[in-house]
Order: sequence, then C-alpha cells, then structure tokens
Amino acid sequence: MKKFFMVSLVSMFSILGVVALSSCSKEDAAAKKVDVSARIEALKSGDSEARENACIELAKAGPRAAPAVAALIPLLKDNDVEIRRLAAYALGEIGPQAKAALPALAELANDPDRRVGMQVVNSLRSIDPKNYSGLKNETSTSP
Repeated sequence: MKKFFMVSLVSMFSILGVVALSSCSKEDAAAKKVDVSARIEALKSGDSEARENACIELAKAGPRAAPAVAALIPLLKDNDVEIRRLAAYALGEIGPQAKAALPALAELANDPDRRVGMQVVNSLRSIDPKNYSGLKNETSTSP
C-alpha cells in the first residue's frame, strides 16, 4: 500500500509539473507574438480603442515591451480614465525596466478614479518593490 501511495504521489507531482511548465511556455509564446514596435505606433493613435488595445498587448509582452516605456508615460495624463489605467498596468507588467515612469506614476497615485489609483500602486510595487512595497491600496471617499 505504501508503494502504491508513493507511486501515485510521484505521478501526481509529475503531471502538475508538466501542466505548470506548459502554461509558462504558452505565456512566453504569447509575449513573443506581440509586435512591440507596432503597438508603440498604436499608442499614438487618435482612436482610444487602438490605444487601449496597444496597452493591453504591451502588458502581455511584459519586460519585452521596455522600448514602449517612453510612449506609455504621456498616456498617464490622458483624459480617458481607462487609457490612464491601462498605461499604468502596462508599465507595471514591464516591471523594473519601466523605472523612468516612476515620477509620472507617483503623480498619478492621487487620480480621482479609484481604479486608476489602485493600478498605480500595484505598478509602483512591480517596478520598484524596494521603495514602494509599503504602499497600500487605500482610497479616499469623498462626501
């Protein structure tokens, strides 16, 4: 019975390992499919949907999208709340390579839209965990 249990346990962990590795490779494959330079151009579009989609795709690319940091920073001041939130999200997904965006993100931390503020806090933590790990997702309520 002990032998059966051990064999079952080893089999289960082997299967879990294969599943975990296969999902990682799918994420890596998706990141590699993102055409970063085309998405950077889309960030400059007058069409808000194109800018939103570009932010989402750049976020999927993660650190590979580091060349987009300079183009994402101005979007943090966009009039469209969703554009601001998605730009902050993309910068957070890029991670430490987006350090140039820290001052602009810190300015945006007090955005009147709660979702933007929460995303900014998460992005600051992702980009610079050493200096921003103590931030809390606190929101102020207005009367």
